Amino acid sequence: MSANWPDRPNPLTLDAYLALAEEVRREIEVVDGNVVPREERGRPHQKTAFRLASAFEADVRKYRAGHSGGAPPCYEVNTEVSVLLWEVPLTVRKPDVVVHHCRDQFEMLDAGDVVIAVEVMSRWSESRDRIHKMGEYAKARIPHYLIVQFDEVGATIVEHYALLDADLAYSKIGVSHRDRDLWALHMTVPFQIQVGWQDLEVGPPV
Repeated sequence: MSANWPDRPNPLTLDAYLALAEEVRREIEVVDGNVVPREERGRPHQKTAFRLASAFEADVRKYRAGHSGGAPPCYEVNTEVSVLLWEVPLTVRKPDVVVHHCRDQFEMLDAGDVVIAVEVMSRWSESRDRIHKMGEYAKARIPHYLIVQFDEVGATIVEHYALLDADLAYSKIGVSHRDRDLWALHMTVPFQIQVGWQDLEVGPPV
């Protein structure tokens, strides 16, 4: 990364961030103007995020197909894309999965575009996902936040948090456990979302 790392202001500004090479931006987040390298994610982590994104995509398609009364709101699903939470001091996060309003493919997402942010939690990321990112996403007014835990089989726990009314912090909406609950996730806002545990399995097909 250092070979592609130009001289930059400290704290980092949005213009300086956007001027970085794409391969550099892909491997960093920015918190209060400070560059935070992203840790390497293992295959089960990546697969869990991919499976959840695929389930969201399927529900988006169902929503579009079943919508009546004009064109439905346009939603997209992405993984590990930069989201501008606020510009000063610059804070840019890369949720593992995001559901967001449609934007031009070359436009950077900002927090106002995002309706659901998801972090797939590893052992080393618990405090960051539960404290730092949860607080940042709430401050940025992202309506829904999910934390997903996983093992070698797939997702084990899905936690759903949401902003209620004018709250400045997330409220816990529900927690689903693989060994207890039928569904991993059920939401009715921003559209009908229903994800089964089998949708989030990461092991090889049997």
